[in-house]
Amino acid sequence: MKVSEDKLRKEVSVILPTYNERENIGCLIQEIFKNIPRETEIIVVDDDSPDGTWRVVEEMARMQKDILLVRRAGNKGLASALNEGIALSRGEIVIWLDCDFSMPPSKIRELLEDIDRGYDVVVGSRYIEGGGVEIITGSRDSLFAHVLSSLLNRFIQRVLGFSFKDYTSGFIAIKRKVLEGIRLRGDYGEYFVDLIYRMIKKRYRVKEIPYVSKARRKGISKTGTNLFHYLARGSRYIFFTIKLKFTKIEKD
Repeated sequence: MKVSEDKLRKEVSVILPTYNERENIGCLIQEIFKNIPRETEIIVVDDDSPDGTWRVVEEMARMQKDILLVRRAGNKGLASALNEGIALSRGEIVIWLDCDFSMPPSKIRELLEDIDRGYDVVVGSRYIEGGGVEIITGSRDSLFAHVLSSLLNRFIQRVLGFSFKDYTSGFIAIKRKVLEGIRLRGDYGEYFVDLIYRMIKKRYRVKEIPYVSKARRKGISKTGTNLFHYLARGSRYIFFTIKLKFTKIEKD
């Protein structure tokens, strides 16, 4: 799908990469529109969800022109979904977040306020003062995810050498001009480590704001459901980070 060069610009584009989020996506889209008092479009890039997530979005798009559905049958993956959404977006500011309500849509206003203050990149962070993670009572998986994520971020911070705290956030607002010429790289959440590292090395103004990550509202986590899944995922972040440390980043 290609958008013409004379497309009308929007103030904000929100990209939502989805896979089996039928129970969450409708409410999330409504909440996003409610919390962005600007001219906004929402682009849902769905990897042909077996649960019919795309059907919900398709129906909403019929009634609201500022919703765009991209249904992908062969091309899978988080980073590639975001790249496709970015390529189609019309906003001067681009935002993306998870679709399970772990990242509160109400925080989008604060992301945008700091962009208005002159920052190029604003990230929702669980690991600065005021941020945190909601642990599901009695859930070992929830505790594993929090502990391993915290340790992983400390490792990444040590290796890359910056004061940035939440390298695995995935909750971001970024100016379009910053994204020009940049393609997200990585298999899963590693893309975010790479993106933030490049933004800091290129001396863009990057800021973290706190948010409390909530428990998934409905559905099953895509990150993992047990300790083995989390450790396997974490090892990929570690190898990716070490490789990134020795990659030359050209400054603008």
